[in-house]
Amino acid sequence: MIRAALLMLGWLTVAPALAQIDWNARAEYQAEARLLYFEAARPEAQGALLVWPELEQTHHWLAMAPWWQQRGWELRVLLPDEQQRRFDPAAEQIPQAQQGWLEQLGRRLTAVLTTDRNIPQLVLTQGSATLWYQQLVEGGTLPPPDGLIVVDAVPRSAAHQRMLAMGLARAGWPVLDLFTTGNDAAVPNREQRQHSAARRAADYTTEPLHDIHHPERQIAAWLVRRGWLPLPPGAPDYLKGRTLNESGISRPANPGAEREPAPANL
Repeated sequence: MIRAALLMLGWLTVAPALAQIDWNARAEYQAEARLLYFEAARPEAQGALLVWPELEQTHHWLAMAPWWQQRGWELRVLLPDEQQRRFDPAAEQIPQAQQGWLEQLGRRLTAVLTTDRNIPQLVLTQGSATLWYQQLVEGGTLPPPDGLIVVDAVPRSAAHQRMLAMGLARAGWPVLDLFTTGNDAAVPNREQRQHSAARRAADYTTEPLHDIHHPERQIAAWLVRRGWLPLPPGAPDYLKGRTLNESGISRPANPGAEREPAPANL
């Protein structure tokens, strides 16, 4: 608990300064789409990952860009809008300003999503971005992903919790749901989502996020089990789709069970 609080304090301390980064000065910045594009370091991309961060958190995802590039993946990191926190995705009466913003956002994302369906198309949403992305996909504005990674989506209102739990449970694609270790707000969200996913036999996995500074290591284990990343030499059993029970005997992995993180060499 104390470690998580100190970690969050560190994030909040550096966020105001880093959030003022001049994105236009970066070679990867694409002004029209308002995103950072990191090209795969191979002639042909092996996969594509779109990251939609929480407000003032974009800079935290830049450090993992070389990791994805070296493995032949394209990485796009959106610059989030303040409206994703200000508007209410569960509103029964949708204000005209909210509807206009959502339509504009849909056009923006449609234009940047990779159309090559021969490679895995994954999306990572953080915090408040998750409910909006869910709406855009369910409404048919955006194509469904091959897989969805959710990071610290912990709405506090009961309506938002139900909305997100139901959406993730009925998704027709694999979901990896990550929560920062020590986040008390994650508990009711995680339990509700596990219950909803179990009722629908959804392809849903939840895990504690052990290292917020290197989430790619933990995500890699999930990608390997899906066949979206090659199996590294000397890979442990849990990367091959098996986990160890209390007696040390391998057994089939439970998609809804929490798993340990990937080793650092992935």
